[in-house]
Amino acid sequence: MSLERFTRASALRTALLLLLGTYTGALGFFAGTAGTVLSESPSRHAGGAVNRALLDVLDLTSYAAAALAFLLVLLLDRVEPLTRVQKGLALRLLAVVAAAAFASHEVITPQMMALRDRLPALIDLLPQTDPGRKEWGRLHAFSSIVLLVRLLASTVLFVLVSRKPRRTIAVATNATGPTDRSDPADPTPA
Repeated sequence: MSLERFTRASALRTALLLLLGTYTGALGFFAGTAGTVLSESPSRHAGGAVNRALLDVLDLTSYAAAALAFLLVLLLDRVEPLTRVQKGLALRLLAVVAAAAFASHEVITPQMMALRDRLPALIDLLPQTDPGRKEWGRLHAFSSIVLLVRLLASTVLFVLVSRKPRRTIAVATNATGPTDRSDPADPTPA
């Protein structure tokens, strides 16, 4: 392997790991602080609006991160071929990230917002037995699961890409057996 290929492969792997680490950190930060936003806001309704805006940004970032990571995986594979398992798993995990972002951004969050707009009062003011509040809780659980799926997929992808395949050193053997290194003209034994 030439130094140029080694440098290119290292640069691509570093860029991919930096992207995945940043993305995974953003997912973890949102998952860890969404509850704090709700509790520290003047009302849960206002906190929900902030969390929804942050989730929209996170969903759009997920699309971009998955597309860029997909490109980096393919480029890395061209410069320093990944194992079939590593490449296949990386591409599947990126598909999971993109599908989860789509589900959150296009299906679950819009349903939550439509339900919130239809409710006669703020969600916190509704009784626990209200069907609208129960539906809200179900949608919120789906949203949380989809976020955790993205977090898990990006974490596994980070670990997968950070592991370089083991290199083996090929040793050439002489197929004809040991060679006689003695020179017939040289009187000293070999």
